[in-house]
Amino acid sequence: SAASKKSSTKNDFPIYPLPPYVRRACSRNDPKVTDCVMKIGTEAIKGVVKGDPKYRIPKLNPMTIDELRINQGTKQVGLSIICKKCLLYGLPDTKFVSAYNSWEKRECHWNFQLDKISVKGKYNVSGQVLLLPIFGNGDAEFDFYDLKFAYKYKWDYYKRANWTYVNITHSEFPLEIGNMTIKLENLFNGDNLLSSNMNRFINEHWVEILADIKPALSKSLADLTTQILGNMAKFVPFDIMFPEKYDPNED
Repeated sequence: SAASKKSSTKNDFPIYPLPPYVRRACSRNDPKVTDCVMKIGTEAIKGVVKGDPKYRIPKLNPMTIDELRINQGTKQVGLSIICKKCLLYGLPDTKFVSAYNSWEKRECHWNFQLDKISVKGKYNVSGQVLLLPIFGNGDAEFDFYDLKFAYKYKWDYYKRANWTYVNITHSEFPLEIGNMTIKLENLFNGDNLLSSNMNRFINEHWVEILADIKPALSKSLADLTTQILGNMAKFVPFDIMFPEKYDPNED
């Protein structure tokens, strides 16, 4: 019926204020709006990663990555490592380092740094290295160091119930990683000598292996950021997020 249609669309996205971990809004007319975004954003990170069902934000420490897949295929190394439903730890320590935004172009760039994140989960490996067949399954840990990443997005505006909202139309997530280590437990049915040699060999080739992993890692983080901002933008109107009113004395 028309009445039920009306109520369902109305209830899908009620109008919410900013969540409590976002201490205050930044005025779009603040000449230093990027400084405000960085300051408020830095304080908000620790709250966001705890998750918030009201704003449809999942718990992010740990965050689940559906699948990390490494396929190395060279003459010396033919290696396939799959880690399903891996858990990523470390996002609460994200540092917000710089921001850029343009209301005219409707685009935003946020730059972040992280000293370290860890991905842990159950792995399966098969293939051969230097003519030696490699096999095993068990616990895996991937540690990534010195991460630099940016979230760049563009948006459009739309109206709902006399409020203006933001819809993210395009996003990118460039990611740089300074170093990486891998530890695979229980290779070769737990043969310690073969296992430690193989782990050493894999770590010596971390650059090639990282090139395989990075797209999945980058996509997971990009999708997650878009989900958080996209959901927040459905509940919190643009005029509440970035009001016109500007008070220069506000902290």
